[in-house]
Amino acid sequence: MPYYNTNQTAIFYTDTGRGRPILFIHGLGASSAMFEPQVAAFRTGYRVLCPDLRGSGQSGRLTGPIATILDRQCDDIADLLDYLELKQVVLCGVSYGGVVTYHFALRHPDKVRAIIITDSAGDTDPTSLKERLIWISLCTAFWLIALPARLLQPIIRAQYRRWPLACAQMLRIVGHLRKKEAVLQHFAILRTNHTRQLARIHCPALGIVGNTLAISLKLMQRAMQKIARSELYVITNAVDPTNLCQPANFNRLVQQFLHKINWTSR
Repeated sequence: MPYYNTNQTAIFYTDTGRGRPILFIHGLGASSAMFEPQVAAFRTGYRVLCPDLRGSGQSGRLTGPIATILDRQCDDIADLLDYLELKQVVLCGVSYGGVVTYHFALRHPDKVRAIIITDSAGDTDPTSLKERLIWISLCTAFWLIALPARLLQPIIRAQYRRWPLACAQMLRIVGHLRKKEAVLQHFAILRTNHTRQLARIHCPALGIVGNTLAISLKLMQRAMQKIARSELYVITNAVDPTNLCQPANFNRLVQQFLHKINWTSR
């Protein structure tokens, strides 16, 4: 598999299929491996790119100020597209990858044909006491990653028992988690508020979210309504990552969206 050297680090990526390019951006602590069902589904009609973000998977280390993490990760992707001589792509980000996708579309709009956001928020600012309490509980739960993998695995199995494919991938993530760098990226999310800037995104946008966690749906609605050319779909019996909980439904929605994109004009 290829690596691309950029900005004093090495970015691992896969490049499969031929056709219009779609680039998938993985979740926090994950890697490009979480898109195996999507690679299999889209490689026959599209060129499918799956990089490991700086600090994740097989890519180089993540160091430096937290305030610049998203900038650097997005610039890595932009440099990769230049290296591959791709002027524009469709970006599809899941969870943390959705945050990166928002950031990339705002930072490098000329390189974006359309975006697909899955199980992701435009900001982490609670607007009610209930949201604040939920966010406190989620942030507290995040620190469970400090536990050894053998203690995390039963928690993952219980949380994802309804979704075997997602469970297997989450167990893989836990087993290969780069904990310090995952924490840095988590703090990068907490510093970010894209919602107030999303009206600047003028490309087509598709939002996909699982229905199991009510706050995820609310945050997706809040973000997507700021983008003029956007549509949001809720997939039942799914939770982050929806692309693995319900891959067939997820792939169908993505395929329908890709068919509607005008690839020749902007």
